[in-house]
Amino acid sequence: MSYRIAQDSGLDEFDRLAESSQQRNDLLLAQVHALYTTSWFTSVGAIVTAVTFWVAYLYYTGNQRVLIWAALVHVAQVSRLLNAWSYHRDERAWQRMNVWRLRFMVGLLASALAWGSAPLFVLPTQDLAAVCLMMLVMLGMGSAAIGAVVAYRPAIWMWLVPLLLPLPGLLLWFEGPLHNALAIFVLAYLGVNLVFAFGQNELLLKALRAQFDNAELVTQLRHQMTLAAEADKEKSRFVASASHDLRQPMHALGLFASALEKRLAGTSEAPLVSNLNRCIESLDRSFNAMLDISKLDAGVVEPQLQSFPIRDVFRRLHMHFAGQAEGAGLHLRFKPGGKLVTSDPQLLERILSNLIQNAIKYTRDGGIVVVARTSGSSVNIEVWDTGIGIPEAELPRVFDEFYQLHNPERDRNRGLGMGLAIVKRLALLLDHPLTVYSTVGKGTMVRLSVPQTDLDALHGMNLEAETVPSPIGNARTLLFIDDEENIRDSMALLLREWDYEVLVASNINEACMLAANHPEPIHAVLSDLRLRNGEDGLQAINAIRHVLGYQIPAVLVTGDTSPELVKRVHDSGHRVLFKPVLPKELFSMLRQLS
Repeated sequence: MSYRIAQDSGLDEFDRLAESSQQRNDLLLAQVHALYTTSWFTSVGAIVTAVTFWVAYLYYTGNQRVLIWAALVHVAQVSRLLNAWSYHRDERAWQRMNVWRLRFMVGLLASALAWGSAPLFVLPTQDLAAVCLMMLVMLGMGSAAIGAVVAYRPAIWMWLVPLLLPLPGLLLWFEGPLHNALAIFVLAYLGVNLVFAFGQNELLLKALRAQFDNAELVTQLRHQMTLAAEADKEKSRFVASASHDLRQPMHALGLFASALEKRLAGTSEAPLVSNLNRCIESLDRSFNAMLDISKLDAGVVEPQLQSFPIRDVFRRLHMHFAGQAEGAGLHLRFKPGGKLVTSDPQLLERILSNLIQNAIKYTRDGGIVVVARTSGSSVNIEVWDTGIGIPEAELPRVFDEFYQLHNPERDRNRGLGMGLAIVKRLALLLDHPLTVYSTVGKGTMVRLSVPQTDLDALHGMNLEAETVPSPIGNARTLLFIDDEENIRDSMALLLREWDYEVLVASNINEACMLAANHPEPIHAVLSDLRLRNGEDGLQAINAIRHVLGYQIPAVLVTGDTSPELVKRVHDSGHRVLFKPVLPKELFSMLRQLS
């Protein structure tokens, strides 16, 4: 064990050193690039300055030795220009950065020596004005070019020292108070410029390091975001896969239980079947919660926005929860206040239903109040309770999937912790801001902000009574396709209890043969979505319709709740039932087929 720890520590140290070496390399690349970026302008400026100086000096003194100096300076500066031009044309310069750094330093040294040789060609002279002109140009060049070399400390030395140090040496060689004073001034000027340049270099290096650190943090953040997104997708795939595998036997169990309940009606065993059905319904609610999450993640839930009185939603919620609240010894009150809102009434009712159900679950005494208040152009729908409250630190997590603050033992009777996750997704889908306030021991208030509608918006609306689709009628033949034998047996048993004639098939080929050879018309197809050997229910429905020659009504049955598959089924336009299918849901769906 100790060896493993030491080994890991060594690897960590190796990684740290590798990262440090990489950062130093990146820093050097940035420094060299900065040197070449400014080299264009400084070289051109140096050429212009040199021309101005030697022309003026030659005109003023007639000393032609300055032309030798001018030739040296111009050759050095043109060489630097050509070097900078070559660097910027080299697409792989970053791979040969040491070569380019050396070439820059050689060119810089040659330029500094050429400029620093000016006193050799200008002095000795007794003309103080000529000496001052030379000093002004050289000191100006020393300061002006600091910005071009400040990125790299060796370049600072390479420029300032060869440029300025020869001047005080020659001034001291002449002797005399004035020359000595000028020499001391130049040395002081050199020292000040070195200190200033080194300070600027430190600031620049700190800025570059901070830039690299920020870039590294951004890279790490993007990597973590990618990992989080992949983990979220993997979680969705896992939940969908697990849901599908569990729904299959649950679906068969529900069908067998329904058929058994009908046969045992009036016997002493009937209560046992009733208890079994209650357990199945409890599991079905859990599966449906996961299905709702998958639908929302898949983006197949499309809000149907309309204007309506909030009292209609409140009335239905009161009818649904009044008995449950009374059974828990709680007061439940609704205060709609005559407000009109624009939203999807079914989705809004689902949000409020989950909030009220959650409030009843965590309120021991007192009650729940649901009130609508006007706030500007919105209506704030607030659900107040006198429950146990939520600690402030836990508030950001209450809308997370599977999170239950007061259910550490994971009592299934208290749900999966998906209700508030669905609330959050629906609120985002409807663009209704959602906020929650809570005090431990006093209660919680959840606020949903919904756009308000003027009364005139409801004028002229054609309110038609909903019509119930007629049942299939005298047509009683159904074709059922599923690759699992127990599912086929249980479904056939249930449908025959409802007096349907049932044809069962395990794959597309069998289904097409049954459809082609059956003497009587087949009036509807029920098919599992996921069949064997790469087949699926969508292919089965299309094949059967091709065999029969007409658009036979069809229903898909599936236990797969992955967002991708939910969207695919939705886009197909077929009716769909998600396993485990409750018998009453199946019966209702069959009645809608026409």
